[in-house]
Amino acid sequence: MSKGKIAVLGAGNGGFMSAADFGQMGYEVALFSRSIDKVAGVKAKGGIEILDIDSKPTGEFGRVACVTDDIAEAVKGAAVIVNPIPYFVCEEYARMVAPHLEDGQVVLYLGKGGACLTWAKVLREMGINKKVYLADCNTLPYGTSRKGAAQVRLENRTQNLIIATFPGKDIDHVIKVAEELYPPEHGYTLRPGQNAIDSILVDYNAITHTPPMVCNAAKIEMGTKNFCLFGKAENTPAVVRLIGKIDRERMAIGEKIGLKQYTLEEEIMMVKWNPNGEDFVLPLYDAIHTPFLEVCEGPFALDVRHLTEDIPYGLVTFSSLGKLFGVPTPFTDAIITLSEGLLDRDFRSMGRTIEDLGLEADWSIEEIKTYLHEGRRA
Repeated sequence: MSKGKIAVLGAGNGGFMSAADFGQMGYEVALFSRSIDKVAGVKAKGGIEILDIDSKPTGEFGRVACVTDDIAEAVKGAAVIVNPIPYFVCEEYARMVAPHLEDGQVVLYLGKGGACLTWAKVLREMGINKKVYLADCNTLPYGTSRKGAAQVRLENRTQNLIIATFPGKDIDHVIKVAEELYPPEHGYTLRPGQNAIDSILVDYNAITHTPPMVCNAAKIEMGTKNFCLFGKAENTPAVVRLIGKIDRERMAIGEKIGLKQYTLEEEIMMVKWNPNGEDFVLPLYDAIHTPFLEVCEGPFALDVRHLTEDIPYGLVTFSSLGKLFGVPTPFTDAIITLSEGLLDRDFRSMGRTIEDLGLEADWSIEEIKTYLHEGRRA
Protein backbone atom coordinates (compact mmCIF):
# COMPACT_ATOMS: atom_id res chain seq x y z
CA MET A 1 0.00 0.00 0.00
CA SER A 2 3.15 2.21 0.00
CA LYS A 3 2.74 5.14 2.40
CA GLY A 4 -0.90 5.99 1.79
CA LYS A 5 -3.60 7.26 4.13
CA ILE A 6 -4.53 5.43 7.32
CA ALA A 7 -7.62 6.39 9.31
CA VAL A 8 -7.28 5.68 13.03
CA LEU A 9 -10.72 5.62 14.63
CA GLY A 10 -10.56 6.10 18.38
CA ALA A 11 -8.29 8.23 20.58
CA GLY A 12 -7.68 6.06 23.59
CA ASN A 13 -4.41 4.31 24.47
CA GLY A 14 -4.41 2.15 21.34
CA GLY A 15 -5.59 4.95 19.09
CA PHE A 16 -2.90 7.36 20.26
CA MET A 17 -0.15 4.76 19.86
CA SER A 18 -1.40 3.66 16.45
CA ALA A 19 -1.55 7.23 15.17
CA ALA A 20 1.90 8.03 16.55
CA ASP A 21 3.42 4.82 15.21
CA PHE A 22 2.01 5.16 11.68
CA GLY A 23 2.83 8.86 11.63
CA GLN A 24 6.49 8.36 12.45
CA MET A 25 6.62 5.58 9.82
CA GLY A 26 5.62 8.12 7.17
CA TYR A 27 1.94 7.34 6.61
CA GLU A 28 -0.65 10.07 6.17
CA VAL A 29 -2.65 9.65 9.38
CA ALA A 30 -6.18 10.82 10.10
CA LEU A 31 -7.11 10.53 13.78
CA PHE A 32 -10.84 10.45 14.58
CA SER A 33 -12.41 11.05 17.96
CA ARG A 34 -16.07 11.61 18.71
CA SER A 35 -14.91 14.26 21.18
CA ILE A 36 -12.74 16.87 19.46
CA ASP A 37 -11.64 18.16 22.87
CA LYS A 38 -9.98 14.79 23.51
CA VAL A 39 -7.60 15.33 20.58
CA ALA A 40 -7.17 19.11 20.77
CA GLY A 41 -3.58 18.69 21.99
CA VAL A 42 -2.71 16.51 19.00
CA LYS A 43 -4.18 19.07 16.62
CA ALA A 44 -2.25 21.88 18.26
CA LYS A 45 1.09 20.03 18.11
CA GLY A 46 0.49 18.39 14.74
CA GLY A 47 1.15 14.93 16.10
CA ILE A 48 1.97 12.73 19.09
CA GLU A 49 5.24 12.36 21.00
CA ILE A 50 6.31 8.80 21.87
CA LEU A 51 7.70 8.14 25.36
CA ASP A 52 9.70 5.12 26.51
CA ILE A 53 8.78 2.65 29.22
CA ASP A 54 10.06 5.10 31.88
CA SER A 55 7.88 7.89 30.43
CA LYS A 56 10.90 9.69 29.01
CA PRO A 57 10.95 11.14 25.48
CA THR A 58 12.35 8.80 22.83
CA GLY A 59 12.82 11.57 20.28
CA GLU A 60 10.18 9.95 18.06
CA PHE A 61 7.23 12.04 16.92
CA GLY A 62 4.34 10.74 14.88
CA ARG A 63 2.88 13.40 12.61
CA VAL A 64 -0.91 13.37 12.39
CA ALA A 65 -2.10 15.04 9.19
CA CYS A 66 -5.79 15.24 10.09
CA VAL A 67 -7.45 15.45 13.50
CA THR A 68 -11.22 15.35 13.25
CA ASP A 69 -14.59 14.45 14.73
CA ASP A 70 -16.04 14.05 11.21
CA ILE A 71 -16.12 10.34 10.38
CA ALA A 72 -16.57 10.91 6.65
CA GLU A 73 -13.48 13.14 6.53
CA ALA A 74 -11.46 10.58 8.49
CA VAL A 75 -12.15 7.56 6.27
CA LYS A 76 -12.33 9.24 2.86
CA GLY A 77 -9.54 7.92 0.63
CA ALA A 78 -8.00 5.79 3.39
CA ALA A 79 -6.38 2.56 2.21
CA VAL A 80 -6.69 1.15 5.73
CA ILE A 81 -9.14 1.95 8.51
CA VAL A 82 -7.68 0.95 11.89
CA ASN A 83 -10.15 0.69 14.76
CA PRO A 84 -8.47 0.31 18.20
CA ILE A 85 -11.46 0.69 20.53
CA PRO A 86 -13.11 -1.30 23.33
CA TYR A 87 -15.26 -4.08 21.95
CA PHE A 88 -18.48 -2.79 23.49
CA VAL A 89 -18.50 0.08 20.97
CA CYS A 90 -17.38 -2.03 18.01
CA GLU A 91 -20.87 -2.35 16.49
CA GLU A 92 -21.55 1.34 17.09
CA TYR A 93 -18.42 2.30 15.14
CA ALA A 94 -19.27 -0.15 12.36
CA ARG A 95 -22.69 1.48 11.92
CA MET A 96 -21.13 4.94 11.95
CA VAL A 97 -18.49 4.06 9.33
CA ALA A 98 -20.56 1.80 7.06
CA PRO A 99 -22.17 4.49 4.85
CA HIS A 100 -18.74 5.99 4.08
CA LEU A 101 -16.87 2.83 3.12
CA GLU A 102 -15.14 2.65 -0.27
CA ASP A 103 -14.35 -0.40 -2.41
CA GLY A 104 -10.98 -1.94 -1.64
CA GLN A 105 -10.54 -0.51 1.86
CA VAL A 106 -9.15 -2.74 4.60
CA VAL A 107 -10.89 -2.42 7.97
CA LEU A 108 -8.66 -3.71 10.78
CA TYR A 109 -10.08 -3.83 14.30
CA LEU A 110 -7.46 -4.04 17.07
CA GLY A 111 -8.01 -5.41 20.53
CA LYS A 112 -10.32 -8.44 20.38
CA GLY A 113 -10.70 -11.18 17.83
CA GLY A 114 -14.01 -11.74 16.09
CA ALA A 115 -14.73 -8.10 15.28
CA CYS A 116 -14.64 -8.91 11.56
CA LEU A 117 -17.75 -11.05 12.14
CA THR A 118 -19.45 -8.16 13.93
CA TRP A 119 -18.61 -5.75 11.09
CA ALA A 120 -19.91 -8.25 8.51
CA LYS A 121 -23.19 -8.64 10.43
CA VAL A 122 -23.65 -4.84 10.55
CA LEU A 123 -22.90 -4.40 6.84
CA ARG A 124 -25.45 -7.10 5.96
CA GLU A 125 -28.10 -5.48 8.14
CA MET A 126 -27.43 -2.06 6.59
CA GLY A 127 -27.35 -3.36 3.02
CA ILE A 128 -23.77 -2.21 2.37
CA ASN A 129 -22.39 -4.16 -0.59
CA LYS A 130 -19.00 -2.51 -1.08
CA LYS A 131 -16.05 -4.90 -1.45
CA VAL A 132 -14.13 -4.14 1.70
CA TYR A 133 -11.73 -6.41 3.54
CA LEU A 134 -12.81 -7.05 7.13
CA ALA A 135 -10.11 -8.09 9.56
CA ASP A 136 -9.23 -8.11 13.22
CA CYS A 137 -6.27 -8.77 15.49
CA ASN A 138 -6.40 -10.87 18.62
CA THR A 139 -4.86 -8.10 20.74
CA LEU A 140 -3.48 -4.60 20.59
CA PRO A 141 -0.05 -4.55 18.89
CA TYR A 142 1.27 -2.49 21.80
CA GLY A 143 1.39 -2.29 25.53
CA THR A 144 0.76 1.43 25.77
CA SER A 145 -0.65 4.26 27.86
CA ARG A 146 -1.83 7.67 26.75
CA LYS A 147 0.07 10.35 28.66
CA GLY A 148 -1.06 13.95 28.45
CA ALA A 149 -2.69 15.78 25.58
CA ALA A 150 -0.24 14.71 22.87
CA GLN A 151 2.00 12.02 24.35
CA VAL A 152 1.84 8.24 24.50
CA ARG A 153 4.02 5.75 26.39
CA LEU A 154 5.20 2.68 24.48
CA GLU A 155 5.74 -0.06 27.05
CA ASN A 156 6.30 -2.91 24.64
CA ARG A 157 5.25 -4.25 21.24
CA THR A 158 3.10 -7.38 21.25
CA GLN A 159 5.39 -9.36 19.00
CA ASN A 160 3.14 -12.29 18.09
CA LEU A 161 -0.10 -11.23 16.46
CA ILE A 162 -2.91 -13.19 14.83
CA ILE A 163 -4.68 -11.45 11.95
CA ALA A 164 -8.02 -12.99 10.96
CA THR A 165 -10.51 -12.07 8.23
CA PHE A 166 -14.12 -12.66 7.32
CA PRO A 167 -14.44 -14.36 5.01
CA GLY A 168 -11.29 -16.32 5.74
CA LYS A 169 -10.43 -16.56 2.04
CA ASP A 170 -9.45 -12.85 2.13
CA ILE A 171 -6.52 -13.48 4.47
CA ASP A 172 -3.78 -13.45 1.82
CA HIS A 173 -4.67 -9.91 0.73
CA VAL A 174 -5.00 -8.56 4.27
CA ILE A 175 -1.87 -10.17 5.72
CA LYS A 176 0.29 -8.40 3.13
CA VAL A 177 -1.15 -5.07 4.19
CA ALA A 178 -0.75 -5.91 7.89
CA GLU A 179 2.90 -6.86 7.38
CA GLU A 180 3.58 -3.34 6.11
CA LEU A 181 1.92 -1.79 9.15
CA TYR A 182 3.58 -4.13 11.66
CA PRO A 183 6.94 -4.97 10.06
CA PRO A 184 9.48 -7.52 11.30
CA GLU A 185 12.05 -4.77 11.93
CA HIS A 186 9.75 -3.59 14.73
CA GLY A 187 9.86 -7.08 16.21
CA TYR A 188 6.50 -8.31 14.95
CA THR A 189 5.64 -11.82 13.85
CA LEU A 190 2.25 -12.00 12.15
CA ARG A 191 0.30 -15.23 11.90
CA PRO A 192 -2.58 -15.57 9.45
CA GLY A 193 -5.64 -16.65 11.38
CA GLN A 194 -7.04 -20.03 10.37
CA ASN A 195 -10.47 -18.38 10.56
CA ALA A 196 -12.21 -15.71 12.66
CA ILE A 197 -12.62 -18.11 15.60
CA ASP A 198 -8.83 -18.40 15.78
CA SER A 199 -8.39 -14.74 16.69
CA ILE A 200 -11.28 -14.90 19.17
CA LEU A 201 -9.71 -17.74 21.12
CA VAL A 202 -6.19 -16.33 21.41
CA ASP A 203 -7.45 -13.49 23.58
CA TYR A 204 -4.52 -12.71 25.86
CA ASN A 205 -6.51 -10.15 27.85
CA ALA A 206 -9.50 -12.37 28.60
CA ILE A 207 -7.21 -15.22 29.64
CA THR A 208 -4.71 -13.24 31.74
CA HIS A 209 -6.66 -10.23 33.07
CA THR A 210 -9.69 -11.90 34.57
CA PRO A 211 -8.28 -14.42 37.12
CA PRO A 212 -5.94 -11.90 38.83
CA MET A 213 -8.73 -9.29 38.83
CA VAL A 214 -11.05 -11.68 40.65
CA CYS A 215 -8.38 -13.11 42.96
CA ASN A 216 -7.11 -9.64 43.92
CA ALA A 217 -10.52 -8.00 44.17
CA ALA A 218 -10.02 -6.69 47.73
CA LYS A 219 -6.67 -5.07 46.91
CA ILE A 220 -8.09 -3.48 43.79
CA GLU A 221 -11.21 -2.16 45.49
CA MET A 222 -9.06 -0.65 48.26
CA GLY A 223 -7.06 1.22 45.62
CA THR A 224 -3.70 -0.16 46.78
CA LYS A 225 -1.23 2.31 45.28
CA ASN A 226 1.54 -0.16 44.42
CA PHE A 227 -0.83 -2.63 42.75
CA CYS A 228 0.29 -4.06 39.39
CA LEU A 229 -1.99 -6.62 37.76
CA PHE A 230 0.94 -8.64 36.39
CA GLY A 231 3.16 -8.26 39.44
CA LYS A 232 4.58 -11.28 41.24
CA ALA A 233 2.65 -10.44 44.41
CA GLU A 234 -0.59 -10.34 42.46
CA ASN A 235 0.06 -13.26 40.09
CA THR A 236 1.14 -15.94 42.54
CA PRO A 237 1.59 -19.55 41.36
CA ALA A 238 -2.02 -20.38 42.33
CA VAL A 239 -3.43 -17.46 40.31
CA VAL A 240 -1.29 -18.42 37.32
CA ARG A 241 -2.54 -22.00 37.66
CA LEU A 242 -6.10 -20.68 37.30
CA ILE A 243 -5.05 -18.75 34.19
CA GLY A 244 -3.70 -22.02 32.81
CA LYS A 245 -7.01 -23.82 33.44
CA ILE A 246 -8.92 -21.22 31.41
CA ASP A 247 -6.28 -21.37 28.71
CA ARG A 248 -6.69 -25.14 28.28
CA GLU A 249 -10.47 -24.77 28.01
CA ARG A 250 -10.21 -22.29 25.14
CA MET A 251 -7.66 -24.60 23.45
CA ALA A 252 -10.14 -27.49 23.62
CA ILE A 253 -12.76 -25.32 21.87
CA GLY A 254 -10.41 -24.58 18.98
CA GLU A 255 -9.29 -28.17 18.63
CA LYS A 256 -12.94 -29.26 18.36
CA ILE A 257 -13.22 -27.41 15.03
CA GLY A 258 -9.80 -28.42 13.78
CA LEU A 259 -7.77 -25.33 14.70
CA LYS A 260 -4.12 -25.80 15.54
CA GLN A 261 -3.84 -24.38 19.05
CA TYR A 262 -0.86 -23.44 21.18
CA THR A 263 -0.69 -23.13 24.96
CA LEU A 264 -0.60 -19.61 26.39
CA GLU A 265 3.06 -20.02 27.32
CA GLU A 266 3.82 -21.05 23.73
CA GLU A 267 1.83 -18.08 22.46
CA ILE A 268 3.75 -15.69 24.71
CA MET A 269 7.15 -17.09 23.84
CA MET A 270 6.34 -18.50 20.38
CA VAL A 271 10.06 -19.03 19.74
CA LYS A 272 11.15 -22.08 21.71
CA TRP A 273 14.30 -21.80 23.81
CA ASN A 274 17.05 -24.31 23.17
CA PRO A 275 19.94 -23.89 25.64
CA ASN A 276 20.93 -27.57 25.94
CA GLY A 277 19.96 -28.99 22.61
CA GLU A 278 16.39 -29.71 23.71
CA ASP A 279 13.47 -27.47 22.79
CA PHE A 280 11.33 -26.29 25.66
CA VAL A 281 8.99 -23.44 26.49
CA LEU A 282 9.21 -21.47 29.71
CA PRO A 283 6.65 -22.48 32.34
CA LEU A 284 3.57 -20.27 32.31
CA TYR A 285 4.54 -18.53 35.56
CA ASP A 286 7.88 -17.44 34.12
CA ALA A 287 6.42 -16.56 30.74
CA ILE A 288 3.83 -14.22 32.29
CA HIS A 289 6.26 -12.43 34.59
CA THR A 290 8.20 -10.03 32.39
CA PRO A 291 9.48 -6.52 33.23
CA PHE A 292 7.41 -5.13 30.35
CA LEU A 293 4.17 -6.26 31.98
CA GLU A 294 5.12 -5.80 35.62
CA VAL A 295 5.73 -2.06 35.08
CA CYS A 296 2.06 -1.49 34.21
CA GLU A 297 0.44 -0.02 37.31
CA GLY A 298 -3.17 -0.61 38.36
CA PRO A 299 -6.01 -0.99 37.80
CA PHE A 300 -7.29 0.65 40.95
CA ALA A 301 -11.00 -0.17 40.59
CA LEU A 302 -13.06 -3.23 39.70
CA ASP A 303 -15.39 -1.47 37.26
CA VAL A 304 -12.77 -1.33 34.49
CA ARG A 305 -12.30 -2.96 31.08
CA HIS A 306 -10.26 -5.82 32.60
CA LEU A 307 -13.65 -7.15 33.76
CA THR A 308 -16.30 -5.08 31.96
CA GLU A 309 -14.84 -5.89 28.52
CA ASP A 310 -12.87 -9.09 29.03
CA ILE A 311 -15.71 -10.95 30.74
CA PRO A 312 -18.68 -10.23 28.40
CA TYR A 313 -16.70 -10.05 25.15
CA GLY A 314 -14.02 -12.59 26.06
CA LEU A 315 -14.98 -15.28 28.54
CA VAL A 316 -18.72 -15.20 27.78
CA THR A 317 -17.81 -15.78 24.14
CA PHE A 318 -15.57 -18.71 25.13
CA SER A 319 -18.44 -20.18 27.15
CA SER A 320 -20.94 -19.72 24.30
CA LEU A 321 -18.57 -21.37 21.80
CA GLY A 322 -17.99 -24.18 24.30
CA LYS A 323 -21.72 -24.89 24.45
CA LEU A 324 -21.95 -24.79 20.63
CA PHE A 325 -19.15 -27.34 20.24
CA GLY A 326 -19.94 -29.46 23.30
CA VAL A 327 -16.77 -28.49 25.20
CA PRO A 328 -17.09 -28.04 29.02
CA THR A 329 -15.77 -24.71 30.37
CA PRO A 330 -16.16 -24.93 34.19
CA PHE A 331 -13.27 -22.59 35.12
CA THR A 332 -14.27 -20.01 32.52
CA ASP A 333 -17.85 -20.15 33.79
CA ALA A 334 -16.70 -19.82 37.42
CA ILE A 335 -14.78 -16.60 36.69
CA ILE A 336 -17.80 -15.21 34.84
CA THR A 337 -20.08 -15.98 37.80
CA LEU A 338 -17.68 -14.48 40.37
CA SER A 339 -17.26 -11.34 38.26
CA GLU A 340 -21.03 -10.97 38.01
CA GLY A 341 -21.16 -11.14 41.81
CA LEU A 342 -18.34 -8.64 42.31
CA LEU A 343 -19.88 -6.03 40.02
CA ASP A 344 -23.55 -7.00 40.45
CA ARG A 345 -23.91 -7.24 36.68
CA ASP A 346 -25.41 -9.84 34.34
CA PHE A 347 -22.47 -10.32 31.97
CA ARG A 348 -24.02 -13.39 30.36
CA SER A 349 -27.07 -11.49 29.11
CA MET A 350 -25.05 -8.52 27.83
CA GLY A 351 -22.11 -10.56 26.53
CA ARG A 352 -21.14 -11.65 23.02
CA THR A 353 -22.61 -15.02 22.11
CA ILE A 354 -22.49 -17.15 18.96
CA GLU A 355 -25.64 -15.43 17.69
CA ASP A 356 -23.88 -12.06 17.90
CA LEU A 357 -21.17 -13.54 15.68
CA GLY A 358 -23.68 -14.62 13.04
CA LEU A 359 -23.54 -18.31 14.01
CA GLU A 360 -26.52 -20.54 14.83
CA ALA A 361 -26.77 -23.31 17.41
CA ASP A 362 -28.14 -25.84 14.89
CA TRP A 363 -25.27 -25.49 12.38
CA SER A 364 -22.94 -28.44 12.00
CA ILE A 365 -19.21 -27.98 12.44
CA GLU A 366 -18.73 -28.32 8.69
CA GLU A 367 -21.36 -25.64 8.02
CA ILE A 368 -19.62 -23.31 10.47
CA LYS A 369 -16.21 -23.90 8.87
CA THR A 370 -17.64 -23.22 5.39
CA TYR A 371 -19.32 -20.02 6.60
CA LEU A 372 -16.13 -18.75 8.22
CA HIS A 373 -14.05 -19.37 5.11
CA GLU A 374 -16.44 -18.53 2.28
CA GLY A 375 -18.75 -16.02 3.94
CA ARG A 376 -21.75 -18.23 3.30
CA ARG A 377 -23.18 -21.31 5.00
CA ALA A 378 -23.17 -23.66 1.99
